[in-house]
Amino acid sequence: MKKHLSSRDRLSVLINKEAVDQIPVAFWRHFPVDDQTPEKLAKATIDYQNIFNFDLVKVSPSSSFCLKDWGIKDEWHGDVEGTRDYLQPVINQPEDWEK
Repeated sequence: MKKHLSSRDRLSVLINKEAVDQIPVAFWRHFPVDDQTPEKLAKATIDYQNIFNFDLVKVSPSSSFCLKDWGIKDEWHGDVEGTRDYLQPVINQPEDWEK
């Protein structure tokens, strides 16, 4: 084993259940203002990684990202916590679950 592994190598070694040079470190957070556009989220995530150099990067999009494909309509009105207003519910009556 190398004295100092790159993050990629460290994770590969760990996945293979081999001894690593140090415990991999990951710490993530949300960027509730920057997550309103993909470009700003990407920049905030990269800047955060460049400061701390973690072994693993987790992208943390806005809370509604997983609802978009289901037809949810929402808007962000500047809430510093990133909270979005849901404009049009997808489920309005029990039969909507079948759609």
